[in-house]
Amino acid sequence: MFAHLNETVLKVVIIVAIIVMFVVLYTTGIVFVLHYDTTYNLLLHKIAALVIIGLLGVHAWLRRCSIRKLFQECIAILLKKHIRHEDNIDFLIRNTKNQSFKELCLWFNCDASFLQQKLLENHVNVKNGEDTLKTIAKYNDKDMYQVLLLMIKLHVEKSNPSPVYSDSCSSA
Repeated sequence: MFAHLNETVLKVVIIVAIIVMFVVLYTTGIVFVLHYDTTYNLLLHKIAALVIIGLLGVHAWLRRCSIRKLFQECIAILLKKHIRHEDNIDFLIRNTKNQSFKELCLWFNCDASFLQQKLLENHVNVKNGEDTLKTIAKYNDKDMYQVLLLMIKLHVEKSNPSPVYSDSCSSA
C-alpha cells in the first residue's frame, strides 16, 4: 500500500517538475527571441530540455501498465479484435444492474447486513435491501461497476483477512 502511495506521490512530483521545466524552457526561449541571450540562459535552456526528456522517460516507465494497455487496445482496434475486459464489464453490468441488493448478496454468498454496513463506511448507502444495483448507484451518484467492484472487494476482504494486493502489471 505504501509503495503505491509513494509511486503516486512520485508521479505527481514528476508531472509538476515537467511543468516547471516547460516554464523554464518557454521563458528562456522568450529571452532568445528578445535577443537577451547569455551563456547562462543557453545553458539553462539546454538543461531544462534534458530534464524534460529524462522526466518523460521516468514518467513513461511509471505509467508502463497504462501505456501497455493502450498499446494492446490500439492493436486490437487495428486488427478488429474484441477487447476482452470491456466485454467482461458489459457482461457484469447487464447481469447485475437489475438484481436487488439481497439477490446480489445471495449470488456472491455475502452477509447482507455486514456488506451494507461496510458499504456505508465507504460512502455507499443502501437504503433498502430490495434496491437494485442501478438504484443504489443512482442514489449514491456512483457508477454501477464501481459499486459492484466495491461490493466484491469488501466480500473478498471479509473472506480473506489478508488479501493479496499486487500490481496488475506483474500478473499480465
